[in-house]
Amino acid sequence: MEYPWAIQTEGLTRRFGARTALDSLSLHIPRGTIFGFLGPNGAGKTTTVRLLLGLLHPDAGWARIMGLPVGNESRRLVGVLLDRDGLYDNLSAWDNLDFYGAIHQLPIPDRGKRIEDLLRFSDLWERRDEPVGGWSKGMRQKLALARALLADPPLLILDEPTSGLDPASLKVVRDLIVSLAADRQRTIFLCTHNLAEAERICTQVGLIRAGRLLLQEEPRALRLRMSRPQVVITTGGLSDAAIAAVRRLPEVQELTADGAELTLTLSEPAASERVVTTLVAEGTGVREVRHATRSLEDIYLELMQEEG
Repeated sequence: MEYPWAIQTEGLTRRFGARTALDSLSLHIPRGTIFGFLGPNGAGKTTTVRLLLGLLHPDAGWARIMGLPVGNESRRLVGVLLDRDGLYDNLSAWDNLDFYGAIHQLPIPDRGKRIEDLLRFSDLWERRDEPVGGWSKGMRQKLALARALLADPPLLILDEPTSGLDPASLKVVRDLIVSLAADRQRTIFLCTHNLAEAERICTQVGLIRAGRLLLQEEPRALRLRMSRPQVVITTGGLSDAAIAAVRRLPEVQELTADGAELTLTLSEPAASERVVTTLVAEGTGVREVRHATRSLEDIYLELMQEEG
């Protein structure tokens, strides 16, 4: 039976002198997952990546890639895009990929076909003979992703692949990442600070701070678990008496009034009906009631503050 985890770690720990950069990290990432690894600078994301690639050795614990202990054999199963794209400015797109294909020891006939397929897949075929030194960052990231795919790895590790991109380039690279995950059920381990992108494309996220994993969960399940019911009520005008009457309701945990709009945090969703009834009793015309959900960014910031 196929090993179910693309990445598995147990108690993975790394120290640098007296500082613990990674503290007993345990991850179980299923095959075919787009996994967003989220955390502030210095949280342990880069240390984790280096341990998974065998560039560092753990002080305790272990890691497996597709069921294999981290080492030369597992490294062949991983395509990598780190903070630098690794492209040579004076070489063309084709020659960059041909150079890395030779490093991967791809046979020459197969290498040419693979390079053509990747350039076409990345929509770079028409620019294949151009030196990449004058390319935009978005185009370079697309080519760097193609480079990471040369050996057709089942796992991609991407470190901030959309950092510094303009909105149009960001969408292109984001869509490419989703396509790569759909192709052959490839697993993507995505280190990112872009919480909106993580929420949009990731099927699982892990939050890490100060070397410790706070959670690993599907974004939707995380929002449901950590969200308190919120409602935004638009009125025809709010009196002080109406605001005070709503504030006295036991189900109202937080209240913010902004002109004719009330934003409420409630103990339970059904309490919104009692809020509306109270407003109407105070002579307030209610125009709209919207139920709001918290974003991944809201939850992230709350957890970071709690841990801090």
